[in-house]
Amino acid sequence: MANQVKPITFDQDLAGFFNETIYQPDLEIKKAIASGSLPWEKLPDFEQVAELENPGYQPVENGYCQKSDGSIKIAVLTPMPGVEPEMWDWWFGWHGSQDQRYRLWHPGAHVSARWSDGKTDSCYIGRTSIIREYIGEELSDAAIQFKSPLDFGFSKASISEKNKQVFICARLGLVDAPIDFGYLVHQIRQTENGSEMRSRFWIGAAYLGLRNGGKIPELAKFIGSKLKPLPKNFAQNLLLHCGEEMGHLAGFLPELYQTHQTESLALAGKVTQAGEPGFDTLVKSTLFNKWDHGIRPSMVIEPQTIEDVIAVLKYAKGVGKKVSISSGGHSFSANFIRDNGILLLMKNFNQFEVNKEAMLAKAGPGVGGSVLLKALVNQNLFFPAGHCKGVCIGGYLLQGGYGWNGRKMGIACQHIAAMDIVTASGELVHASEKENADLFWAARGSGPGFFGVVVAFYLKLFPLPAYRGVMIQNFRMAHLEEVYRWAHEVGPSIPKAVEFQILMNRNMNGFLGPGMEAFAPIFADSRDEFEEAQRFMKESPIRKKALFSLPTFNPGMELFYRAVMSHYPEDHHWGVDNMWTHAGIEELLPHIKNIAHHLPASPSHFLWLNWQADQIPTNMAHSKEDKLYLALYSCWKNPEDTAKYGKWAFETMKSMEHLSTGIQLADEGLHKRTFSFMSDHHLEQVQRIREKWDPNSLFYEWHSKPKVKRMQEVLEPA
Repeated sequence: MANQVKPITFDQDLAGFFNETIYQPDLEIKKAIASGSLPWEKLPDFEQVAELENPGYQPVENGYCQKSDGSIKIAVLTPMPGVEPEMWDWWFGWHGSQDQRYRLWHPGAHVSARWSDGKTDSCYIGRTSIIREYIGEELSDAAIQFKSPLDFGFSKASISEKNKQVFICARLGLVDAPIDFGYLVHQIRQTENGSEMRSRFWIGAAYLGLRNGGKIPELAKFIGSKLKPLPKNFAQNLLLHCGEEMGHLAGFLPELYQTHQTESLALAGKVTQAGEPGFDTLVKSTLFNKWDHGIRPSMVIEPQTIEDVIAVLKYAKGVGKKVSISSGGHSFSANFIRDNGILLLMKNFNQFEVNKEAMLAKAGPGVGGSVLLKALVNQNLFFPAGHCKGVCIGGYLLQGGYGWNGRKMGIACQHIAAMDIVTASGELVHASEKENADLFWAARGSGPGFFGVVVAFYLKLFPLPAYRGVMIQNFRMAHLEEVYRWAHEVGPSIPKAVEFQILMNRNMNGFLGPGMEAFAPIFADSRDEFEEAQRFMKESPIRKKALFSLPTFNPGMELFYRAVMSHYPEDHHWGVDNMWTHAGIEELLPHIKNIAHHLPASPSHFLWLNWQADQIPTNMAHSKEDKLYLALYSCWKNPEDTAKYGKWAFETMKSMEHLSTGIQLADEGLHKRTFSFMSDHHLEQVQRIREKWDPNSLFYEWHSKPKVKRMQEVLEPA
């Protein structure tokens, strides 16, 4: 093809790679052009694109098909001796920000290239390239929207084993209108003497669609005003163009890669380095608990794609940095803020899909539990999501997950069917009880000490309990001993459909003064179960001593969440600690009275949760529960009060730890007080699995952990 574009001045470091003599494609490509259009069925449809992963070759590797409506399918095979697949992965990110880089690829036809977001960094997945080039004699503009191979149905290995093969996948569309009109895929796979590229195109009326979920009438409008029919001989010209540009670049790509590829990060997501404007503000914004301990990572990364996550982990390994992860930032101990490490914020992984027929949901770690649950309730479905708004499912599920209807259903991590995890080696794997079972076992319960990045959870769904409600009774502090004696006595007999809890604070409901708020949310599947669940409070011997008692009512999930969040306000400082116990009431009462005496001002509070756990399933790392869960939440608004309130929760729990059988990772204070959160046997097993999957300790462990066999249980097992 003759040079059709205007001359351009190249930077000195690129000038040596410019060659106006265009590569001449193999004879097979020219034969395919001369042979004319093949029958439409001779080339696979787009829905069969994942078959490119199969070994060997397809019946047609060079050729094109054309329908009467102008739609085309094209296949091109380009040998590339001396070229490695990873070089192409780098190239597609590197070339897109400068015209001169794009012109190197095909000096006779390429005019310009830029990223639609205006950035100049070197990545492509999740971004749109705006290009101008000649296809034959026709000057064409296109918006090339690069997608993950996973979006096109390729396997997880397709993005994890780039030394063996790379898939470049994109949706093709117009630049000046939200119309998409085709797809492209380039597979670059390893051969004995380098690699080969198998290119596939699907373009035309059969592949039309409106970008960003537009509607059919809008599509018709845009088609009439913007979309032109494909030029005559477009299929033949594109087939030749692809053979020319791929072969041309392959001739100098190894040397270009050697001189211009660097170890710097190239991500679709945002990277903020320490010392950059806004870095400190960004770090602080990740904290629900505004108690700032002054620790800072070296960089904060907000990945947009799974490929971003893989790149970050490989980069971290290369530069010797450790990695921490935050899904929503509600860790009271801020276990994800580590000194001089890389902090991954998974907030962009906030999409979910619900398959009602399969009773399964796929959700990213950045999905809010309340967001997911309210969407499920609208479809008469249920999952035991957490009690607080803003808590995202990533950390919640890994640490266990104590949520709505948890006494009946068990903790949330029991209902994870599978996970997609990027491991320390940068490999995307699927983990379930049948696949990578050890990783699956360790993930459920290891919380902030888990050694991988979960990018998707597959959750088992359940029918929405038909009968829902809450009972509330408030008591003055004068009745403290009677209330807790009754709660301790009645606890074992309370039906599983009830989440009975007592919240002690210095201002009940915000205006009633010091006392205890007894809550009993109910999730029942039948009218009889619902009626039975209410009996223990309706027939309580201390009911008449309540300051007030509300009849059972159903507030709906939104009001459930609002009620909870009234006790956990944002923009506050928190000191939090907890314990599991089965101690007797005579042992507990002196400590409860001490808590009442020293309890800081509201919204600080003491939580008594009647759990009465059944035996925990043994197929996961989570292994600490007991009859009662006690937690302290010291809360203050002004940073100046940290010295006054900061130690209260930790020191109070330490004075009670002889009654404790362990702690829960959800509301832990491991940065202040070490205590057992997992059985010794399970902790040993987790660490053995860690050695297999993260041998170089890329991921941080817990703030602190008890030494295995060091901690003796004071009480007999429950």
